[in-house]
Amino acid sequence: MWCIERERQALLEFKKGLIDDKNRLSSWGTEYAKKNCCNWEGVLCSYQTGHILQLDLQAGGKPTLRGKISPSLIELHHLSYLDLSGNDFNQSQFPKFITLLSNLKYLYLVDANLSGQIPSQLGNLSRLQTLALGGNYLKIAENLDWLSPLVSIEYLSLRSVDLSVANNWLKVVAGLPKLSELWLSDCDLPLITPSSLLHVNSSKSLTHLDLSGNPHMTSSIFPWLFNSSTKLAYVYLSSNQLNGSIPNAFGNMNSLQELFLDDNQLDGGIPKSFEDICTLTTLGLYENYLNGQVLEFFKNLKGCLKDSLENLYLDSNQIEGSVPNFAIFPSLTWLGLADNKLNGNLAKSIESLHKLQHLIVRSNMLEGIISEAQLSNFPQLLYLDLSHNPLSLNFSIDWVPPFQLYGLYVRSCKLGPNFPNWIKTQRNLQFLDISSTGISNTIPTSFWDMPSELRYLNLSHNQIKGSLPNISTKVSNLHTIDFSSNGFEGPLPVFPPNMTSINLSKNMFSRLNSFVCLISGRTLKFLDLSSNHLSEEIPDCFMHWQGLEVLNLAHNKLSGKIPQSMGSLTQLIALDLSNNSLSGELPWSLQNCTMLRFLYLGKNKLFGKIPTWIGEKMSSLIILSLRSNEFHGSMQFQICLLVHIRYLDLSQNKISGTIPQCLNNLAAMAHKVSDFTMSDNFFIWNGIVYTIIGPGGMYGSGSNNTIDGVDSASIIVGWKGNVYEYGKNFGEMRSIDLANNKLTGKIPNEICSLIELKALNLSGNMLTGMIPQNIGQLEQLESLDLSRNQLFGSLPASMVALHYLGFLNLSYNEFSGRIPTSTQIQSFDSARFIGNLGLCGPPLIEKCPEDVTSNTNRSENYQEDGDEFWKCLYIGLVVCDNSSAYYKIAEDVSQLEAITILLKKPWRRSWAFDITCFYSAYGLMQWCKFWTSHDFRLPNSNINVCAFMYSYIYRITCVLGKS
Repeated sequence: MWCIERERQALLEFKKGLIDDKNRLSSWGTEYAKKNCCNWEGVLCSYQTGHILQLDLQAGGKPTLRGKISPSLIELHHLSYLDLSGNDFNQSQFPKFITLLSNLKYLYLVDANLSGQIPSQLGNLSRLQTLALGGNYLKIAENLDWLSPLVSIEYLSLRSVDLSVANNWLKVVAGLPKLSELWLSDCDLPLITPSSLLHVNSSKSLTHLDLSGNPHMTSSIFPWLFNSSTKLAYVYLSSNQLNGSIPNAFGNMNSLQELFLDDNQLDGGIPKSFEDICTLTTLGLYENYLNGQVLEFFKNLKGCLKDSLENLYLDSNQIEGSVPNFAIFPSLTWLGLADNKLNGNLAKSIESLHKLQHLIVRSNMLEGIISEAQLSNFPQLLYLDLSHNPLSLNFSIDWVPPFQLYGLYVRSCKLGPNFPNWIKTQRNLQFLDISSTGISNTIPTSFWDMPSELRYLNLSHNQIKGSLPNISTKVSNLHTIDFSSNGFEGPLPVFPPNMTSINLSKNMFSRLNSFVCLISGRTLKFLDLSSNHLSEEIPDCFMHWQGLEVLNLAHNKLSGKIPQSMGSLTQLIALDLSNNSLSGELPWSLQNCTMLRFLYLGKNKLFGKIPTWIGEKMSSLIILSLRSNEFHGSMQFQICLLVHIRYLDLSQNKISGTIPQCLNNLAAMAHKVSDFTMSDNFFIWNGIVYTIIGPGGMYGSGSNNTIDGVDSASIIVGWKGNVYEYGKNFGEMRSIDLANNKLTGKIPNEICSLIELKALNLSGNMLTGMIPQNIGQLEQLESLDLSRNQLFGSLPASMVALHYLGFLNLSYNEFSGRIPTSTQIQSFDSARFIGNLGLCGPPLIEKCPEDVTSNTNRSENYQEDGDEFWKCLYIGLVVCDNSSAYYKIAEDVSQLEAITILLKKPWRRSWAFDITCFYSAYGLMQWCKFWTSHDFRLPNSNINVCAFMYSYIYRITCVLGKS
């Protein structure tokens, strides 16, 4: 049967709008041999009429088509089946002409990169039995009322369609009489209230229900669920807000085969009613708050369930106790118990599970020896994760396992010291992690004859020695490798061109030049070569690495300038060149790296002014560390454009001028913001965490399943008086470190607006003035260092509000008066206040004058004399210290008279006597000014010699003389 010419032309017009990179539609053409469109790829015609009935061009495992969907398909009036899923239509609008294809019964546009609104006219396609629009960028205009006329629909998938305004969604879908499969995951469905259920029918034909990934989905869905079809076999309620105990009513769902309640807030245990669900094969309860003794859990999984259960996911809960004997579950193929608190002998508990294919028990406290005889009980084993347990693996050197794994993770188990030769027998291996297993010899040459399927290889944190061969042709599909923290040496090896992540840090590799310039690096996203023996200049060969997101060359001996080609890394998120010997100014090309979040250039020999484009072009920076270099010049206002900055370290440079008053614009320090997280293709700074897809969704192979760039970053922080690496929980860190520069002027009041600040270090500068009076607003402050400046005045009373302060250093300034009283401040050692001779009160031993009392006049006089001594000392500082703002007041005797008024003392002798005393002291002070002009200071103190002399002479000659 030949096709209809009008319909053939419509298909050819449709082809014109497509980009067919792989020539998938080669059978579509105008040549005579291709004239019958009924023989074309994906086309099915009616044998009686020749009309096109079916157009099936789903990508699936076939090449993807790109472009747009031509409205010419409207000529296919008899079309009943249309499937364009898995192709890329470049976020073009939903094709409205489809609403006119009145004979359509099956419409599949899944994962087709479409956008825009779903036209309500789809409700006119009354013959539709299947509507699948999931995995696009679609939304609805108002509600789902347009679905109601589709009374023949049996399969409805709107996965990831924005249904946030569809308040009537449950009423509409429950009213579809023939609906058997409903897929509404990740749709942002509105909250269901108990009152809204009063007018909702039950769905008596449902067999599949997926409402996963809806943040407003709570346990209020349960009443409708338990009143729905008795045919329900597959229920997916993952990643919602379900809370409380698991309802007993699940035990009444006699057709249930798969139940996933994972990633919720459920607590308690497994209801006893579950043991009577004789059809249940898969139970997913991972990532909840289930707790209690493990024996209680499995006591309720007996009955007929024990014979039907095949897949059990209990990972990431709070189940504790000795691991039970799983012999009662003879059909188990998947056992997930990772990230709990289980202990006991693992081998004995699983020895009867002969059908086991996936065993995931990482991050527990399981112990014992796993022998080859025990693992040989599992001939169907495909995936084994024993990581982070104190287990010992005891295999003979020539063991050949009866299984073929695609994933093996034994991180932190005892496997060494010899390299496990049996691994090379695993021809299907894709994921291999034998890190931290005590291997201390070299890698055998035969290991590199690994299967080409290997994608992920982690040998880190061992003591493996030797050099690496050219593995670019041996494991061609390898894209992630982690050999960090070993004893590898020699030149950096050549890797396959499709690598995405390379971590060779903490080894003894050399020859950076050949490595960087010989690898195209177009797919590489993560490169960590830190802590090696790289000693040459950084080669200028980064122009071919445009996809790189993380580059870490820290802790080497690299010299020379930062190459201009690093500015080609426009996708760069993290750059760490710290702890080298790099010199020169920052290359202007770096301003092209506008996506940078983390920039570490500390401990080098870089110089010049801090470029203004750091603030102007890199406003997304979260961490900026330029510490321990030779930068000079002033801090420009552009630094205040870093609104996302959480850690700013410019310490130990030669920066001068004043602190900018615009610091209150640093929004991430001034406001509480949610912790920064990276996209799924980002990195774990200390190694990659991989995920695998199981029947229930994603399972992480590492110690956690989330990828958080900040919480895993390891940075150098000057905090609480020390310098150390700060990694865990960095998302909460807010710090400014400007220590050991040449900053002058006052501490700007605006700094007190940074209410989320955790650490502030301004020590070792030449700051003057008083501490801002409202510093108590920094209630989150845990570390404050203002030592070794020229600050004066009393300590603000608001400091008592700094309840979280764990480190305080105010030493070697010119503070005076009483130290504010609070439990926190008085807990610090007196050394934190040393060098401020005008300070008094706890924790100092010096008492304040008003605290000294006596019943005798002589004692009262002595107290007044002591009080006078401190006041004289303060005046001595004021008069003699050239850096003080009050020095000019005491330029002559007439101004000294004004200073006496400041003492506010009820004098007992004549004014003339007092003036005489001041003249005497002032004369000695003039002699001392010769020394102050040469900036002569007492050892370990900022107090001028003449200050001591002045206060001492006044006290002896005047104060005691008056008595």
